[in-house]
Amino acid sequence: MSIRVKSERLNYGAGALVVFAASLGVAAIVYGGGVLVFEPLNLIAWALSPLGVYTIIYAFKARKDNLYYLSWGLIMLAFGLSSILYKVVNVIVLFGILLIFLAIIGSLMYWRRSR
Repeated sequence: MSIRVKSERLNYGAGALVVFAASLGVAAIVYGGGVLVFEPLNLIAWALSPLGVYTIIYAFKARKDNLYYLSWGLIMLAFGLSSILYKVVNVIVLFGILLIFLAIIGSLMYWRRSR
């Protein structure tokens, strides 16, 4: 006798929660173990950067709303990177790059739909 289990695809919310919890867990281990000196601004990077990468990957796998997920993934990744790189790169430069990427993605989606 076998039991069949119906498996559903992982939805965005569940995957995002796993990524968010795992990234904060890694941050707690890194800071608690003394590997890095604690800086509160870097917590934004620990939370948003992996979540942004996950959202971008999800956008390419999603059947619908891929522009929505791709845009928000880029925004979260830009905020995460700006909180890490604010001492090295001007934050306005990072947001300028973000705006360029969003404009390119928007025009690609527009041209793809108009065909």
